[in-house]
Amino acid sequence: MPTEATRVRRRKRLPREVRRTQIVDAVLETVADHGIAGATTARFAAAADVSEGTLYVYFPSREDMLKAALERIFVRMAELIDAPTQTNALEVLRDIARRHSEVMKTEREKFTSPWIEFVAAGPQAGLRDAIAQTQTKAFEKMLAIVERGQADGTIRADMDPRRLTWQFYTVMWAENISSLMGLNEYIDSGHSAYSIDLLVRDASTRA
Repeated sequence: MPTEATRVRRRKRLPREVRRTQIVDAVLETVADHGIAGATTARFAAAADVSEGTLYVYFPSREDMLKAALERIFVRMAELIDAPTQTNALEVLRDIARRHSEVMKTEREKFTSPWIEFVAAGPQAGLRDAIAQTQTKAFEKMLAIVERGQADGTIRADMDPRRLTWQFYTVMWAENISSLMGLNEYIDSGHSAYSIDLLVRDASTRA
């Protein structure tokens, strides 16, 4: 719950984008704590320490608030994918995997928990298309790295690039689920890193 000092700061007049960001943070926090079904505008308002009416100054509907939270999750995914500076595609994949593992340890409530709650939401939530689009945009960014590696001769040309990308995602999703369940061994004992290493070695033209 917000402290009194936090409440005082939030009640101050803030620039529009700052207030909007604050509301999206509150949406992510609420989704992580209560799931999509329990993510009510009343809870959004309480978490952001604003009135429910204020929410609608920045967003037309609850659905738009949830979609803005999904976009924030995609931005975090994109940051993970775009951060590596190496030119070797396989080393880029290794670095993305390493960064993802670190995020699982440090940002579970801001990233993993709300993302899994979105994925687990039933069709009645009306968000399946938006959720699929979020994942597809991240997938296409990863696919571009694999295809670049094939073009420059780093990754085997005989491999199906989409299949390799999905294999990579399988490990990332396993990290998400294991982290959410508190099964830290999967990351901490190097099991996910081992799986990534097998993928990279199999994909390498140097194997």
